[in-house]
Amino acid sequence: MGVAFSLFSNTVTWQSSLIGLFVGGGVLYAVATLYFILRKIDGMGGGDIKLLAMIGAWLGWQSLPFVIFVSSLTGSMIGLLAMFYQKKGGHTRIPFGPFLSIAALLYLFFSEQILFFFQLYLNGEWP
Repeated sequence: MGVAFSLFSNTVTWQSSLIGLFVGGGVLYAVATLYFILRKIDGMGGGDIKLLAMIGAWLGWQSLPFVIFVSSLTGSMIGLLAMFYQKKGGHTRIPFGPFLSIAALLYLFFSEQILFFFQLYLNGEWP
């Protein structure tokens, strides 16, 4: 649906949507596969992979660095707190989908500000 929507959108091109679909799903698929190869257990569900592919299709590939960074950062912080309070250590399991969704919503509503500050950072104008 995201790629079809992009055909009529003024904000996301169909190329950006298609790249976002494959890169979004591909990044998490690669992480999940690598984790499974190394640990011999599933570390991420298929729903997270599909969700990031959908986010990439609807918001374009440009959204993915922000979404992956913010969701990973917030998920790690909440995960560390959960590990501390549940006292299960590395066996604590929390869903990643809510963090992906929150980061995507932040990008959806604040993309202009996010890209502005990112551009300042890249130009060396923001410490």
